[in-house]
Amino acid sequence: MNHESFLLDLVTSLPEINGAFIFTPQTGILSQHIDDSIQNFDSLAIGKKLTVIAGKASDHFNDITHLQVNFDNIILSGRLLPEQKWLFLLHTPELSSGMIRMTLQLALNNSAHESDSPATHPEPQAKKIAAAVPPVSKEIIPVDIDVLMSPGAPLAKQLNALQDELANCIGPAAMPVFHDVLTAWCQENTPGLDTLKHLIPLLNKEIDDSEDVKIFNNNIKDLFPQE
Repeated sequence: MNHESFLLDLVTSLPEINGAFIFTPQTGILSQHIDDSIQNFDSLAIGKKLTVIAGKASDHFNDITHLQVNFDNIILSGRLLPEQKWLFLLHTPELSSGMIRMTLQLALNNSAHESDSPATHPEPQAKKIAAAVPPVSKEIIPVDIDVLMSPGAPLAKQLNALQDELANCIGPAAMPVFHDVLTAWCQENTPGLDTLKHLIPLLNKEIDDSEDVKIFNNNIKDLFPQE
């Protein structure tokens, strides 16, 4: 993961987010992007203290994977990512818990894609010995569909319009079908306008009539920015 560009995209995705940083207890700050409006914020010291608190709390409760600290006019929310990385968000109280979950979900999806695609290195030209490797089942990351489609969410307009157009083609079954397809899409893509086009072929497969497929695609073409 390119931590710097990822955090920049994360911070600029919602106006209520004032900063973000990725921290590990072993390495410290991996990357951070903090708004200039937040003065004298010691992310290293705070990251150390909060992860120590989470570790001690885990001795008495289940594993602690979420943290939240309130300041005077800012809130610090944290979530444990794979490989013991903590993502901390600095945001205003106006940011709803649902939008926080969705934003952190994007981080989890991004992290999952990174672990699914490790860097490869050229192998020496030697005889390879085949080894039986047990298949590894891919982790299914839970997706909060209601948050993705709630009023004010970045893709709410497009996703609700797609669901309505699907209903015009396949009827009352459209809602559960759309939610299943949307969940599958989120496992492979970070939700955004640039990846929304990858959702369309998945929806087309759910429409049996070829004429309805043409109508569906014609009705949704205005949802996408012109390239």
